[in-house]
Amino acid sequence: MLDGIGVWIGFNVLVACLLLLDLVVLNRNDQVVGMRRAAWLTAFWWGVAVVVGVWIFIAGTTDQGINYTTAFVVEKALSVDNLFVFLVIFGYFQLPRQYQLRALLFGIIGALVARAIFISIGLTLIGLFSWVLFILGAFLIYTAYKMAFIGDTEVDPGQNPVVKAFRKIMPVSDDYDGHKFFTRLPNGAKAATPFLLVIIALGTTDIIFAIDSIPTVFGITQDAFIVWSSNAMAVLGLRPLFFLLEGLIRLFRFLQYGLAIVLGLIGVKMIVEEAAHTLDFHLPGIIETPFTSLVVISTIFATAIILSKLFPGEQDESEGGDAVFEEAQPVGGPESGS
Repeated sequence: MLDGIGVWIGFNVLVACLLLLDLVVLNRNDQVVGMRRAAWLTAFWWGVAVVVGVWIFIAGTTDQGINYTTAFVVEKALSVDNLFVFLVIFGYFQLPRQYQLRALLFGIIGALVARAIFISIGLTLIGLFSWVLFILGAFLIYTAYKMAFIGDTEVDPGQNPVVKAFRKIMPVSDDYDGHKFFTRLPNGAKAATPFLLVIIALGTTDIIFAIDSIPTVFGITQDAFIVWSSNAMAVLGLRPLFFLLEGLIRLFRFLQYGLAIVLGLIGVKMIVEEAAHTLDFHLPGIIETPFTSLVVISTIFATAIILSKLFPGEQDESEGGDAVFEEAQPVGGPESGS
């Protein structure tokens, strides 16, 4: 059983070292990451996640290993939605491609911090009030319904309340100054750069996605270390995956429906298991087996990706992966100061 302060310290030191490796060694300079490099780096981060999973299987229990694998697969799939929103944010602010890698680093750190906070809050609430699981389960079912039948609402970073509030208290330059947060206007006044607005938009988006993500993993396991380790490993490899998805975006046409089914099933499972515990009735053993969840979830995601490949859709075929950027609005405009 993986537990104890030593395990937590060791794993968090590993996460910090991996972030440093990503920043200093793998991607040292501002650059545009090509498909080949993105594929290799994505494979590297998946390899790291697999090594962590093997360690959990060996040093922990079989259930912990299976729950980690299941949670990682689900969180990785949910992270794809994160990346699509990041794509829209970059397009809206017309972030130059050579600065996207640096912006994504801040997005990844923000995602880790947001998840750490919500994991702590969630586990505390569940420990004090087990009925919170009914609320989280219902929330997942509602999210699944909205994802499948209502669809994702269009993301407008310019309407982000934090970004709008920031524009009112400080002028924003029309142009980027590298990846600096602040610059000087021609009149000598200090102003924020659009790059800082990108980071603010990414940070608030991270919080929103953490609210969706953490209840999902609680439906798989409430083991604090497995919840955190699976989330951390799912988030760490998002930078190269972002550039890979730009080229493979058509593969994921049906992913949102696969995600909707998974979220709905996890929500129902969470409610049923807590009801069984509260009302003291027994469920069939296969329902509570972590391996069952892993097989079902993996099958759903694999089917969604295969269907997306077989039936890419006319719009996907004609527009390609750069469609998101075609409607990008100017960085400046009536709301930006100069």
